[in-house]
Amino acid sequence: MTIVWIILALAAALIAAAALFAWLLRRAGTPEERSLVRRVLRLPLRGKLRLALALVREPRVPLLVRALPPALVLYLAMPLDIIPDFVPVIGHLDDALVLLIGIALVLRFTPRGVLEEQVERLEAEG
Repeated sequence: MTIVWIILALAAALIAAAALFAWLLRRAGTPEERSLVRRVLRLPLRGKLRLALALVREPRVPLLVRALPPALVLYLAMPLDIIPDFVPVIGHLDDALVLLIGIALVLRFTPRGVLEEQVERLEAEG
């Protein structure tokens, strides 16, 4: 049963990473960044998940950045939280904040060229 929760947490983290990635890039103002956002948004859900996994496996991404997603999944799967989950709204807010901060760090420190290359590869695979 614990494995199911870990898999669900990983899937949720990857989906949230793709959504936050698109939002962060949309905030950026250059035409190249907006174009990259549109390309990521056009990827199917499976492609977005594969993009997130590819970034974790990419050796050109710094090691500490690659270690963040597994650490986020472990934190979400852990039964102990900063604020217990049974507290309505606020209990899940700490999980969401930790997840968003972790994803933002991954995206901030991933080289833009690596992101573009992975998106191109996924588009070519199709």
